[in-house]
Amino acid sequence: MKILFVIKDIEYIDPMGIMLLSALAKEKGHSTGIAVLADGNLEGRVKEFKPDIVAYSAKTGEHKYYLAANDLIKSINSNVLSVIGGPHATFFPEIIEKHSFDALCVGEGDDAWPELLDAFDKKLPFDNIPNIITKNNFDKSKPPVIRQRRRELDDLPFLDRELFYSTTRLGRFPMRSFMVGRGCPYKCTYCFNHKYNLLYKGKGSLVSRMSVDRVIAELKHLKKNWETQFIKFYDDIFVMKDDEWLEEFSVRYPKEIGVPFHCLMRANLLTEPILLKLKKAGLASLSMSIESGNDKVRNEILKRNMSKEVMVEAFDLCSKHNIPTFSNTIFAIPGTSIQEDIESLDTNLRCKVTFGEFPIFFPYPETELAKYAIKRGDFNGNYDSLHMSYQSTSPLKCFSDKEKLLQRNLSLLSTLCLWKPSLRNLVVNRLIKLPFTRTYFMMYYFTKAYLVKTRIYPMKFSVVNTIRGIYESFVLEHFKHSEEVMNTSQVRKI
Repeated sequence: MKILFVIKDIEYIDPMGIMLLSALAKEKGHSTGIAVLADGNLEGRVKEFKPDIVAYSAKTGEHKYYLAANDLIKSINSNVLSVIGGPHATFFPEIIEKHSFDALCVGEGDDAWPELLDAFDKKLPFDNIPNIITKNNFDKSKPPVIRQRRRELDDLPFLDRELFYSTTRLGRFPMRSFMVGRGCPYKCTYCFNHKYNLLYKGKGSLVSRMSVDRVIAELKHLKKNWETQFIKFYDDIFVMKDDEWLEEFSVRYPKEIGVPFHCLMRANLLTEPILLKLKKAGLASLSMSIESGNDKVRNEILKRNMSKEVMVEAFDLCSKHNIPTFSNTIFAIPGTSIQEDIESLDTNLRCKVTFGEFPIFFPYPETELAKYAIKRGDFNGNYDSLHMSYQSTSPLKCFSDKEKLLQRNLSLLSTLCLWKPSLRNLVVNRLIKLPFTRTYFMMYYFTKAYLVKTRIYPMKFSVVNTIRGIYESFVLEHFKHSEEVMNTSQVRKI
């Protein structure tokens, strides 16, 4: 069969979920292709490729593009099997009732996806496949049938990077995305992981990871076939403790791969022995989220369960060992004011964060914080109204237009403050009050481009690729910060 994966746009993060699904499909003897909505020729691509199946992996916000794209594809060929998965489908399975999808995958699709392909290929019903929801088996009053959570990862195929690297800008961008494991045991209220873990309650352990052997094997294959200057490990938490896995990784990675890398950690888990082993392996920079500098907001509303002292200690440890840091901090949290956002900026400054993002809170389906916002009356529950990026204006009703301007301006200028802390008072006391958001976006963009390229993900580019990269990344960033509104008819123009 011919399977077409539809994706909104190509960013600088490998779409690893689609790459895995493509690899699993190819193991079954099927062929795969991609259609990028931002290229503006979905209809032509569908008519050219003539897919038997179209598939989407959707996050909330971007999901509306896929709803519209699927309507268009079905109008071209109603016999195409359309399948949607990802976080939005997992937590909003009722879209199978309202829209023209034939199947929806809840949770992990590693085993459900191949079974679905087999059933469709053999013209067999697929209503009884665990994790697969159809119009025939969907029942609002009952939880979906979920299989045991896959904990053995070594037998999964290598990601099908060729699918994207040979046809998109990802092939010439030398930072490669990778994940060594899955799962997070924490219950941060803004994240889907706590709800995801409830979905799989009693279905297996929360966290798993590949063996070092398996990680090294795939990275060798990646490095051999594609220019690789940098690896970004996207696991929610790269290592939970100082164990035998980390010891083996710290010895073998620099010898067998030898490429600098970035990974994500929680500040309360970082110790000096762990940091030294990561640095020995080739750690070039480290992400640790702060999320809020206010103790009550961080621990009671966000449930980070982490003291400010612990965060400061972890960031100071990175400073001691010359490891640049990257942190995420959420602004415009329900029940807060601009003062808590300023306190969060000040915490970043105290932690001497090298580069930081300060996204505006967006409620995502079934997360505890989204329910909190709805309960407070701050959000009406209409997820279709959300921008696909959490870097535009707050969607909450509890903030006035003036407050939203302050939040957005501070969000942009806080990144500048991390680079030049002496600007803090000017930004907080004066600049965020001015209606110069477009100017502040330009300041944010060039600060981010400089810090990311020189400190967080240091790589070398030719002059041509540098110019092209600046243009492409600017277009992506501009869209993320835009007041985008989209309807079905616009898909033909994307």
